[in-house]
Amino acid sequence: MSSNTLYRKYRPSQFNDVVGQQHIVRTLSNAIENNRAGQAYLFTGPRGTGKTTFARVFAKTVNCTAPIKKSKDHFLAPCLKCENCQQFENNTSADIIEIDAASNTGVDNIRELRETAKLSPFKGKYKIYIIDEVHMLSLGAFNALLKILEEPPAHIIFILATTEIHKVPETIISRCQRFDFSKFDIEEIIGKLSAIVKKEKITIEEPALELIAISAEGGMRDAESLLEQIITLEKNKITSEKVADILGISSNQSVEELTALVFDKKTAQALLLINKIYKDGYNLEFLAKSWLEYLRKIMLLNIDASLDKKIFSKMTIEQKEKIKFISKKTSLNFIILCVNKIAENIPKIKESFIPQLPLESMIVELTKSDFADAPLIKTSTPPPAPPKEVVENKVIPAENKDVLADPAKKTPIQPPVAKVAIDQIPLENTPIETPLSTGEKINVYEIEKKWKEIVDELRDKNCSLAMMLSNSVPIESSKSDTIHIVIRHSFQKDLINKAENRLTIGEISNKITGLVFKVVAVSEEESGVKLKKILPDINPDMVDGACGTNGNSQESLLSDAMSLMGATVVIE
Repeated sequence: MSSNTLYRKYRPSQFNDVVGQQHIVRTLSNAIENNRAGQAYLFTGPRGTGKTTFARVFAKTVNCTAPIKKSKDHFLAPCLKCENCQQFENNTSADIIEIDAASNTGVDNIRELRETAKLSPFKGKYKIYIIDEVHMLSLGAFNALLKILEEPPAHIIFILATTEIHKVPETIISRCQRFDFSKFDIEEIIGKLSAIVKKEKITIEEPALELIAISAEGGMRDAESLLEQIITLEKNKITSEKVADILGISSNQSVEELTALVFDKKTAQALLLINKIYKDGYNLEFLAKSWLEYLRKIMLLNIDASLDKKIFSKMTIEQKEKIKFISKKTSLNFIILCVNKIAENIPKIKESFIPQLPLESMIVELTKSDFADAPLIKTSTPPPAPPKEVVENKVIPAENKDVLADPAKKTPIQPPVAKVAIDQIPLENTPIETPLSTGEKINVYEIEKKWKEIVDELRDKNCSLAMMLSNSVPIESSKSDTIHIVIRHSFQKDLINKAENRLTIGEISNKITGLVFKVVAVSEEESGVKLKKILPDINPDMVDGACGTNGNSQESLLSDAMSLMGATVVIE
């Protein structure tokens, strides 16, 4: 292997060699080809994303006396034969000046640059200044640089590079063409590393390259440096286990095992695995990131199997089959829930006094709590109608008995309309159709968190009912599919328990929470819960304000109240 580092040895020397950032490549290549090169460029983005490399390739190409374009699919490339190209390759070009702003931060350095910039190029068409880490310049140095950026000589091109764009003054940014460099995708990094190991004749497993790519966190330079470190330490075939040991990170096997345990709801075994990984000295933050990437693959393949060809072309058949097998263990909703929970907990790992605690609590929540089984995707779609045999067992209102008794009067049976569930206790004579209970306990905490939102939504539909619920609280009941609503006054309880009112509350609750449950109002004495007196006793003026009514809309409020209490107007 050459004595040069892999990063320098395989550094792109022309636009066609560049991986990723294709929008920037095409723009700069077209600018040179059309003789429309700008006089000031600003490259910004995370470290290792190719800012300085782009600047060097651009400088080399723009000063080439005979650039080449092989086809429409190729970008403009330097000829590598002219004197300018030869000087650039030998690092002897006097027309391309690279400056590290971190060590040249003062005003005097920039003033010196301004003086030399006035001189014409020695050989090339342009004199190009590449200023790396430009955000490190002092305020005085920025002001000095601004002078020459405002009226640059025709033969000058400035290329400023920075990882912290927020530290660069707006006056500088506004005078440059800005290009934002993004982190490389894992697939792009794996592709570049695969090409390198092939040329270097090194045997390494694909999962091992994936671990390196994840560790690099989107930086190509970091990935190439890690690869070189591993090649130096390991002479034989490089496996993912060896890479994990060298880098102090968890292997893909650990991630696969952890995923299977969580999907199977094996809480204790998953917790033991997390602690084993931590005690072995592996980085838990990296484990979480690897886990997130693995679940992303499961999620996408679960959505559409054809995505494996478009997104995961680097995966082996064995890896794809393993992912497909694991994904069948659970639902897409639970996979999405896992993805969201891991993404939430990654930042907490660094901050936690006990590093494994965020992952432990997350695993317990995913495998043990009722929340893991709750519907993730909210929907206002009503639940399916009850099975036929359940409908037949319902109480038949008296007025309908004659119709059913006489076949001649039989009318076509309409499919039952699915309604949001309410409690079937005999509060009224009117029977109410309810969906079958799933047997799962309703999570009252989720309803309590959104109770205010439910009451606010109810205000638009039935203001008087909302006012009575404004000082209420939902609590658990002995039935798994029923929620009790604690009400202060007994007369309010009777009104709320009217069938149509419970139905209204249930529909709005289902719309907001996505949960289907029955509601029954109970008094403070019945529930043993003492309500805080948040609101004073209701009076007409307060109802006006709360319901958004005024003196001109009393009829609307009166109509709501009559409907709520079942009152009618009696004319004497």
